[in-house]
Amino acid sequence: MNSLHYRDESTELHLGDALEVMATLPTASVDCVVTSPPQWGLRDYGTAEWVGGNPRCRHTLGTTPHQRRSVKKTGIGGHRARAEKHCRRCGSISRDKQYGLELTIDEYVHKLGEASAEIARLLTPEGTFWLNLRDGYSYHNNGTGSTRRIGPEESDQVVRHKSLMGIPWRVALHLQKRGWIIRNAIVWHKPNSIPDPAADRFSSRYEMVFLLVKQPDYHVDVSHVLEPLSQERPAHRKSHRGGNKPYTIKSPWRPLARGKNPGDVWSMSTRPLPDAHCAPFPIDLPWRCIAAGCPENGRVLDPFSGAGTTGLAARHLGRFYQGIDLRRDYHDIALRRLADSQSADIDRPEAA
Repeated sequence: MNSLHYRDESTELHLGDALEVMATLPTASVDCVVTSPPQWGLRDYGTAEWVGGNPRCRHTLGTTPHQRRSVKKTGIGGHRARAEKHCRRCGSISRDKQYGLELTIDEYVHKLGEASAEIARLLTPEGTFWLNLRDGYSYHNNGTGSTRRIGPEESDQVVRHKSLMGIPWRVALHLQKRGWIIRNAIVWHKPNSIPDPAADRFSSRYEMVFLLVKQPDYHVDVSHVLEPLSQERPAHRKSHRGGNKPYTIKSPWRPLARGKNPGDVWSMSTRPLPDAHCAPFPIDLPWRCIAAGCPENGRVLDPFSGAGTTGLAARHLGRFYQGIDLRRDYHDIALRRLADSQSADIDRPEAA
């Protein structure tokens, strides 16, 4: 399968399923992976292929993510009569490789686990894997108060209506069981997040970014992303000594770095994107991940590249970029952004 959509001296874009395309790439060929997979149950990106039915039908799996994931049930005990998803209008079979519309949370988690196995193969031993995941709530109540299924139907494991599902940590702990080291659990705070209409809980203003590595020795150099020191100490404080009391300072204070470690709470505002892609993260986020976690002249991969924000950050930092996506039009958006990136101020990271 030739999945190559575009290639130049700094960028390579592939069209197709992340797992299938990654399987064709050479082992230990990537230094850094920065990606944000589709959230479970949030939206349908319209990548389904339809088999049979009425070719003139405007196929649909339903109007809500819950309907699009569900399969019609018939027979004694509600057993599934058909294992595949069908158009609710004409019965055409839906074949879809996108992530996020799995029937259960476990299926979504395990699918990301399979992708992580390919990522582990592609990464160099010192490589880093930065995974951005957003949580969500269990909605679309069916009257029982238990609408979001965790595992197989016979397991009776559910997340009750209105409960936070905890998907980022479900995924992270599953990857830990697969051998990944969770080096950081970073909170991406969004100061300008979308207004939340909920009146019986606090608004959600963050997403998670996990730093995952394959071995204890890996490439992360925080000196490339230091933040300015809050203020300079006055001269009399620099030479201050603690005297002869136990457990007090014995030498003058001298700053050892040009700035301070940014820590594991990153406050970064989202940025508008006039194109069609639904949920791009700001360039500031992949810029920081790549600057710290990818060596100079290294290679960066985003297996769910979407509008190519990771590619923009990689280009600014002089790294080679590989992107994978199911939708051709998203790659076209990414190419337009890359072509305009030299003059478009909106695409330049605040941290640069």
